[in-house]
Amino acid sequence: MVAKAKKEPEETTPNRICCCNLKTAGYVVGLVEILLCILAVYGLFRNFHLFGMSYFFWFVVGIISIIIILIAIAILFYAIQKEKPRWLLPHLSAQIFLILFLFIVALVTAILLILGEYRGIRRLLGHGGFHMSDSSTRVLGVWIIIVYLAVAILECFFLYIIWKLYKHLRAYKQLEEQKRDIRFGGAAYNANDWYIAPENDKAYGGSPDAGDIYPYDAPLINNA
Repeated sequence: MVAKAKKEPEETTPNRICCCNLKTAGYVVGLVEILLCILAVYGLFRNFHLFGMSYFFWFVVGIISIIIILIAIAILFYAIQKEKPRWLLPHLSAQIFLILFLFIVALVTAILLILGEYRGIRRLLGHGGFHMSDSSTRVLGVWIIIVYLAVAILECFFLYIIWKLYKHLRAYKQLEEQKRDIRFGGAAYNANDWYIAPENDKAYGGSPDAGDIYPYDAPLINNA
């Protein structure tokens, strides 16, 4: 008895965004994030050179954060190459953490600017022991808000791309699994379940009553 074929589900996740394939968009996201990491490393070393040991703690925290982000980007490339949706989750988690961090820093800086707590802004950025005028601190605070919000908004867009890519790869994997179930009648394939087709009507290897399984009609037995 032939198993009924399951109806293949239609894929509801679009596989294109911004006039390019989702996988290509994922690679672009990773490359742009690598460039941002390079700029961040440059900024960390420049600030450490300017502010000395008073900036050491933030320098170490920044380097560790960038290493974690680079590992997440490497996992992202592996997930796209191997089409493994679950491997996208570390990058998604890193993106969510980064977006929250950027928004929080921008919000705290804005509050300190409104309250006129310029020394608090310098401490927040690791410049507490460095002499800087209030006017320069105000300009620095405004730039921090602009840059952090811009990067956060960009990362929100990247998060949307990676999330769509995750759903696309997951739907593709589920579709492949359903095709495999249809091909094998909804059950795991076992080579011992089948006999070679009989060469002629009188060639048979057993009896259906004994539990033998035939991929074709049972052979005819001529009792004449």
